[in-house]
Amino acid sequence: MKQVLDSFEPGVAVRYMAIAVVVAMATGPLAAQQQGGSRLTNDGVVRAASAVDSVFLERTHLVDTVNIGDFAAYLLARLGVPPFEDSLAFRVSSDSSRVRISGRLMDFPAETRAELGVVFSFIDSLAPLVAEISMPQRSNGLMRFRLERVTINGFGIPTFLLNPALIEWERRYPVLSSGGREFLVAMPPEAVATMLRDGIELRMPPVDARKPVAPGR
Repeated sequence: MKQVLDSFEPGVAVRYMAIAVVVAMATGPLAAQQQGGSRLTNDGVVRAASAVDSVFLERTHLVDTVNIGDFAAYLLARLGVPPFEDSLAFRVSSDSSRVRISGRLMDFPAETRAELGVVFSFIDSLAPLVAEISMPQRSNGLMRFRLERVTINGFGIPTFLLNPALIEWERRYPVLSSGGREFLVAMPPEAVATMLRDGIELRMPPVDARKPVAPGR
């Protein structure tokens, strides 16, 4: 049985995109860098933490909507990712079906650029990368996130090229499952999460709805 963590493995999203760079070597025409969505920021961690606590822990609110960039930053920070630099240019956006993490090769952290090495000799540093992630499960105590595809310059990386790298990451990170494409985030069993345009709604049922009915009533 796969291990379920209550947050993301550090750098999983960034490393998913790094995998795509290594296996693809995309050479298509440079697409325009999209500026939509939100950045990963330290202030966003604080905002998201407040919303999560108020709904899932303190339960002072039944529902709250968290900016999708703030939510991603919060989950990364909980696992010990260092404070985000102001210059970090990755952007996170979403709609009702997908979360999209966008950036460019030049936006990768220095340690990741070092790992990529010679790749930068073949791909324009301005090449846009997008990791598309769905959330097929959002209730019964779990948010299940699934990597659907990675693109460079707008071209999807073929599955047969991506799979070997994903399987290796699954071996390294027990939180990943389904061949390295899925990771699980725990939440209260009665909670429901819903993806929105550039946000995620966290919802708990009313207190009376969670209490068992006493015999004879």
